[in-house]
Amino acid sequence: MVLKAASVRKSALFPALALFCATVACAQSAPQKPTPEQGAFDTETASRMLLQLSEALKGHSQKQFLALFDLDRMKDGALFKQQITSFFSQTDSIRAHLKLDETAMEGDKATMTVEAEMEAEPSNGNPIARRTDLLTFVAAKPRGIWKFVDIQPRWFFSLP
Repeated sequence: MVLKAASVRKSALFPALALFCATVACAQSAPQKPTPEQGAFDTETASRMLLQLSEALKGHSQKQFLALFDLDRMKDGALFKQQITSFFSQTDSIRAHLKLDETAMEGDKATMTVEAEMEAEPSNGNPIARRTDLLTFVAAKPRGIWKFVDIQPRWFFSLP
């Protein structure tokens, strides 16, 4: 009787194991949907990047803010980094509202037009600085991750 139960368990185990292997094989051979970072530049990617930028400003995180930029590929990237360092050191809090207006691809670069509003509270007690402007971001992904390689006008992220 024990021998018979063992053979029943083995015969029930084989179809389950075959089904599991077939499922794994199908999952491995099925094309995977690319993540926004891997795929082409689209509205979802642009919105995600702007959200990260906004969160870095709100969280007053210079490190997170600069991580969104490819400073090596950016014209005057070192100067932009100094500007941002100065901006963050001169402010206590930053609030930003970034609204994606338009996206476009030009070769291997993506361009975003963004309606931007920002309030920056200076750490020296001066009145809150308010900015409203249309920003143009250029993004590229030379290393598989979309990063900003330009922003205009750059003075937007500075105190008067």
